[in-house]
Amino acid sequence: MKIVIVGAGVVGTHVAKKLGEENKDVVLIEKNQETSRIVTNNLDCMIVNNDGSRLDVLTKAGVQDADYFIALTGSDEVNMVSCSMVSSEFPKPKTIARVKNPYYGSLGKTRPSFMGIDYIINPEVEAADTIVRAIDEGVVNDVFTFQKDKLQLRAYLVAPGSSFAGKTLVNLRREIAFDFLIPALVRGGALIIPSGDLVVREKDLMYFLGIPENLDRILGSLKLQKQEINKIGIVGGNRVAEYIIQALQRDDSTRSRSFVSFLTSLVGASRRRITLVEKSKETAKYFSQNFPDITVLNRDVAEEGALEQEQFSDFDLVLTVTDHQSLNLITAMMAKHLGVKKAIALVLNDNYNRLSSKMDIDVMVNLTTELINTVLNIVRKAHIKTLHSFYEDDVDLVELQIQDDSRPAGKKIQDIDIPKGALIIFVNRNEENIIPSGSTTLLGGDHIGIIVKKDAVSKLEDVFGTRHEL
Repeated sequence: MKIVIVGAGVVGTHVAKKLGEENKDVVLIEKNQETSRIVTNNLDCMIVNNDGSRLDVLTKAGVQDADYFIALTGSDEVNMVSCSMVSSEFPKPKTIARVKNPYYGSLGKTRPSFMGIDYIINPEVEAADTIVRAIDEGVVNDVFTFQKDKLQLRAYLVAPGSSFAGKTLVNLRREIAFDFLIPALVRGGALIIPSGDLVVREKDLMYFLGIPENLDRILGSLKLQKQEINKIGIVGGNRVAEYIIQALQRDDSTRSRSFVSFLTSLVGASRRRITLVEKSKETAKYFSQNFPDITVLNRDVAEEGALEQEQFSDFDLVLTVTDHQSLNLITAMMAKHLGVKKAIALVLNDNYNRLSSKMDIDVMVNLTTELINTVLNIVRKAHIKTLHSFYEDDVDLVELQIQDDSRPAGKKIQDIDIPKGALIIFVNRNEENIIPSGSTTLLGGDHIGIIVKKDAVSKLEDVFGTRHEL
């Protein structure tokens, strides 16, 4: 698969790197000479140092033969014009544009192939969606839910003296009566896709997969970790904050129409109360006018004593979503220090995700990672979507749907040429979750979850792609 990308900024570089890790043929176009030089030294792909909005440059980069053209510059207009030009001149490539302006994004949703753009992606919207999902799931760290909350992946650290230590995974399966799977284990900072004879050690981080009820019986109830989230503080008045507020208020409005919520309201429950803290007076005024149901404080949280004076300790949850990563991290940690129950921070660097537990931040949402995953979900064959990335190694948990005309349909798992470094960990069939074995037969319409090394994703595409994709 050939992909041409315009824009070698932080986002473009990361997308090119991830696509390269999945063995895609990537060409990166960057106008700035110094940026091109730096990227050339760090990426294993073809770099074209020129203006990506020129037709001759696009032709030189081989857009006419590409499967996808992705515009990821910092300018919405440049991205949209570049995609429009490619669409009008070259019939083959699908076009993807990074567009921050919500007006253009709304047009892209209502009109097919708007301006010749097949897909419009907004990183702020993707990040906000992830944050809202985390809130709905109770902001519990190291717990990931799939299949409409019917399946759960839960991390468990093996403490000294644990009954799990010293036993093989096969023995654990025999001793525990409830159905579960251990698809991954982290030891010494490295992620292992374990076999049945692996012996569990103290300090191993084990990932348990199963239905929530079974994992509660094995590892203890998550209800003890989850807390009611009614009072939310948001630091930073930007588009991410705006999307989050819109989503939370929309959810509350939906709940208020349900009979259960009506009964709950009779005993004193209330809608979520949201407080926004914003440094800019003009931005604070904008939020006050557009969201009259929230409290807006025009305050700089970096000022000494600001968090204490605004009584942050009363919040159930604090979201730090400013455009400054360091401020988000420091403010989230300070809020937890003051007694806030839960904290979510918006970051730009993957390295911080590895340190979330040590930094006492419950959830970190990476703006760049959200955009990258959206791009990957679009360009991969077999409709492979990333559900979770393991930061300990180059391993993802992905999901795909078996198509009726794909080669694995009707075959047992043991008869499918699944690439080395990949493991099928669940099969969802007609809303029923199955922990599979080698004798499990895959059927058209099944949704399957696979733990896979990033460099083996392209092989998954070949194995599970439909005949017209191959």
